[in-house]
Amino acid sequence: MATACGAAAAAAGAAGASPAAGQAHAPTLWPQEDMLRLLSLLQVSSVGAVLAACTGLSRQLQAPAATMRQCQGDPAKYMQALQAQQTLAALDSVLARAAEVTGVQPGTPVSASWQSAWQNLQSLESGTHTECRYCYGPDWDVKPGKLVSRKGTWLKVNTRFSWELTDTQKLYLPQGVVMPVLQIGRVTDTAELKRHEWVGQHLRVWMKPTIVRTLEARRGSWFVYYPHFEDKGLTIIALADTWMKRTTQMSGEMEPFEMIYIPKGLPIHLASEPAIVEEEWEKFRHQHVHLHRRVLLASPPLTMKQDKYDIFVGQGDERWVPGFATK
Repeated sequence: MATACGAAAAAAGAAGASPAAGQAHAPTLWPQEDMLRLLSLLQVSSVGAVLAACTGLSRQLQAPAATMRQCQGDPAKYMQALQAQQTLAALDSVLARAAEVTGVQPGTPVSASWQSAWQNLQSLESGTHTECRYCYGPDWDVKPGKLVSRKGTWLKVNTRFSWELTDTQKLYLPQGVVMPVLQIGRVTDTAELKRHEWVGQHLRVWMKPTIVRTLEARRGSWFVYYPHFEDKGLTIIALADTWMKRTTQMSGEMEPFEMIYIPKGLPIHLASEPAIVEEEWEKFRHQHVHLHRRVLLASPPLTMKQDKYDIFVGQGDERWVPGFATK
């Protein structure tokens, strides 16, 4: 305690008992951010002595001294109040220094300054936010700042096999899609590396959230060759054995997981009317793309597996049809 009092007294003596004539503000004799430590070492009587020693310290210690007296000098009663009081004082000190650096006029409302800073922070956070996904490296051509899909493939939340993931854990990309990426890296996560022997062939990619949202909006979309169907508004009925495809490519160019076989006569219920193909990566694939339609199913397809293909048997909750799987 003697050391603290001595330090405070020395600071007071060095600065003088009062500010010079014409000086607008007395100098700060003890760092405001360190004031709580000083007060925790002093008793009420010691603070009173420091108040009498220097006008500058008197200005800094006047409010804390009043708080200490109100609590009858009992540290157990006044320390919490002092902590809150000094935290606010330290914040005011920081704001004052920031105003000097930025040139903000004293009359500028603090709320306006904080609002502007908050908006800038939100903008910075939005601009730097990225989404991370995994992809199977051999399915992609890696180019500066982008990936180009060599075939129909998936973006995944982890390195599990695509058939082990739910629809919400993977995003389909057809052949020929150019996907902008911010960064590409190898898989280094210990848990991921233990999943299976092909993890080492996966890539970890970071991209803008808007890219992910665009692909998510495409989830549940399929393509059909329109002349093979009878259009009845929100229901289309197969006029011949045909396919429902994840892309407008010719069925002979696609992998089995990219299409579902539709037997003649089966209806497909839609969430909206069939739409003209407008996606840039779809509408120029071949000369028959204009005869395709993009459809959004009203409910997930129910399929049964035959050889390596999925065969459409209806729609609804797979719990109603034992042995069938939703794809």
